[in-house]
Amino acid sequence: MSLTNPLGSMADLVLIVVGIAQLAALLFALTHAVRMRTDAFAAAGKQSKVFWVSLLAVSLVLRLTISSPLDLFGIIATIAAIVYIVDVRPAINDILRGPRW
Repeated sequence: MSLTNPLGSMADLVLIVVGIAQLAALLFALTHAVRMRTDAFAAAGKQSKVFWVSLLAVSLVLRLTISSPLDLFGIIATIAAIVYIVDVRPAINDILRGPRW
């Protein structure tokens, strides 16, 4: 009797976890970008709301349709989401809520 992983190999499991994390980051970033005011992006000195919503939406669609988590489109989508979450989101939140000090 052989005990095997019902999900396949360990590499398949890693791809599933990475893919779920990518989709979660893209959905979070896109939801935040859509909900923010248009003038907050300019006030924070970042690209426009249209740019970020378009980039994140296209990244999400490509990731859901033709891309795997670790191919070129998947990596670009992940980088777009990370840049938004780490750089743009805090700047916009500071503009809308004021500094945290």
